[in-house]
Amino acid sequence: MCIRKIYIITTATIALMLSTEGSSYAFWVWTPKSNTIVNPKFAVKDTPREQYDWAMRFYNNNEFERAAEEFIRLTKHYPDSTLAPEAQYYAGRAYEEDGKYYFAFQNYQKTVERYPYTKRLDEIVEREFNIAGILQNTEDPKLMDLELSLSLERSITVYDKVVENNPFGPLADKALYKLGECYRRGQKYKEAMEAYERIINDYPESRLVPDAKYQLAYTRYEASLAPEYDQESTEEALRDFKHISETTAVPAVAEEAEKVFDELREKKAQSELKIAEFYERQKQYRSALIYYRDVAGKFQETESAKYAEGKIESLQEKVKDR
Repeated sequence: MCIRKIYIITTATIALMLSTEGSSYAFWVWTPKSNTIVNPKFAVKDTPREQYDWAMRFYNNNEFERAAEEFIRLTKHYPDSTLAPEAQYYAGRAYEEDGKYYFAFQNYQKTVERYPYTKRLDEIVEREFNIAGILQNTEDPKLMDLELSLSLERSITVYDKVVENNPFGPLADKALYKLGECYRRGQKYKEAMEAYERIINDYPESRLVPDAKYQLAYTRYEASLAPEYDQESTEEALRDFKHISETTAVPAVAEEAEKVFDELREKKAQSELKIAEFYERQKQYRSALIYYRDVAGKFQETESAKYAEGKIESLQEKVKDR
């Protein structure tokens, strides 16, 4: 009895779904193959070509979200079709036209990974590069001077894939340079330096090499300001900026490099002053003198050197009195 009631209810439900007013076809159809009721409006077409043309109708009518869905439906139901790579690519195009840039990237990337011999590779890499730029330039919130940016993290992901997809292509060095910029914005100095070093080492003929060398030095300088970085970062940055200021043919770059070099020298001098002051507080005046003299000799014409010279005079009197 119960089974029969359920059957009657189910049949009635199906009849209700199949009945439509003013329609030339039913919205819901029973398909014995899948043993389900489906809406023909959203059912995959009988052939890849029909499905592709169906999706393209929405694309050409600027119904991009629906177009993306239909292109993806083709790739799922007909993954081995010769039209599948194009469908996957156009899913990305549809999302890009709709302003859903990371969805676009994900579908472009699926095209490369699933269909590595796609004729669209160069175009996809260029589109991914442009998407990364859009994400990179998105306004980002901040908390205590640290960027909280999903878009920045996504731009890093996309730039990284641009390099991976075509490491010998015309955009690889540019993507690495942009990658360095993104890492610096996120204060990930180690990763930023690695990106600049890859340009210098892997693309020695690139026009970006001089800029990469400068940015590498400047990133080392920024890293030296962070408390978790040791003095080695400062030493390396000093060497880099000294070399740039002496060898670059661009006056503005040389001037900027010299300015940062002076700032780094002052920072290094202040670090050694702290050691000298420690020994002075401990009344170990001879040890303090060693460090004060070191600062005065190595960092001439800095404020720290002038301060050290004054300390040397006063401490020499104390040492004599002992």
